[in-house]
Amino acid sequence: MENLSTETEWVKMEIREYYLYTKFKPNKTLDLITAKQIISDAVAFANGKVYPVLTDIRDMAPHNHEVRDYFANEASDSSVANAILISSALSSVLANIFLTLNKPTIPTRIFTDPKKAAKWLEMFPVKARGVLI
Repeated sequence: MENLSTETEWVKMEIREYYLYTKFKPNKTLDLITAKQIISDAVAFANGKVYPVLTDIRDMAPHNHEVRDYFANEASDSSVANAILISSALSSVLANIFLTLNKPTIPTRIFTDPKKAAKWLEMFPVKARGVLI
């Protein structure tokens, strides 16, 4: 199966065999409007499907609480599960604290190993997107 990919100013997206891979670009500061645009772009790119997502934030610039809250809650409707790829054990501790405080509405786990993240996403099926009103 050939991977489909696209790129925006903020992220690179790729539809892999059973998940959507998103990699945030370095040194890009996000605000709420940008975060909403990223999710809108991802939904359009998914072309009527809702994928489990591997979100690679290893190079992502820090962003504010409003953006983190949006990604953890409102944006969760755009995927069936989220594996977040981070760079270090210390980042893992901080990210897990964030997840405990923000409680995403979909299954979400933190990983430092991309292969383990992709393996975890295998259990979540790709779904057809419902009609949005």
